[in-house]
Amino acid sequence: MTGVTLKDFSASYGGRTVLRGVSGVFPPGGLTFILGPNGSGKSTLLKALGGAIPYRGEVKVGELDLASAPGRIRGRLVGVAGQAPSLNTPFTAGEIIAMGRLPHRRFPGGGDEGARAGVERAARAMELDGLLERPASTLSGGERQRTLIAQVIAQDPQVFLLDEPSSALDPRHTLALFRFLKKAASEGRTVAAAVHDINLAAEFGDWVWLLNDGGLHASGRAEEVLTAQVLSKVYGVSFAPLAPADGGRPLWRAV
Repeated sequence: MTGVTLKDFSASYGGRTVLRGVSGVFPPGGLTFILGPNGSGKSTLLKALGGAIPYRGEVKVGELDLASAPGRIRGRLVGVAGQAPSLNTPFTAGEIIAMGRLPHRRFPGGGDEGARAGVERAARAMELDGLLERPASTLSGGERQRTLIAQVIAQDPQVFLLDEPSSALDPRHTLALFRFLKKAASEGRTVAAAVHDINLAAEFGDWVWLLNDGGLHASGRAEEVLTAQVLSKVYGVSFAPLAPADGGRPLWRAV
């Protein structure tokens, strides 16, 4: 199993240092939720890990230093789904999902034996079977979001990094998504998702990272991090427990 380890990690966005000196682990075999107030660095962290913006410090996937990994190897190891997709492209949903298979293609002129099966599996997981021929520009916001998540599933990486993956999804598709991610993690993959909904982390999370003021304020098992004292200190508002989720942990509301 392959985890992700950060050591003295820092990243800037728009000329501003957003994260500095972050050290921690996304363990394999579990679902890690990244929480924190607006502007705490959740998206910046995932963009840097996905290669969209530079970072300083050390990031290892297993024993491999991510910064020195060839692009193809990195593409096979790490899959990233960002937030707020526009997808104003001439491609169909099926073609966009198939782009996730690019790291597996043999070049020059080679094919990818697992391409069709990978696309079909990803489409089924995100309930997109009937939309594969639709132009992406005609899809709803939720359908576009599911299409980009399906692209990562088709990529078949060891590490899933998702930024607000359920922000445009209805309750049924949100439940299906996190059940899929939970299963992927149970099979030995590393899965990390940045969300605003603390109760998603309480219900589905194995681990939690809580970012604040440019650093990692707390990390550990979900039941250790998601407490009234810790949440109140980071978010600046009091929290009260609600009925427990299926895992026995309390859900939370701000008061």
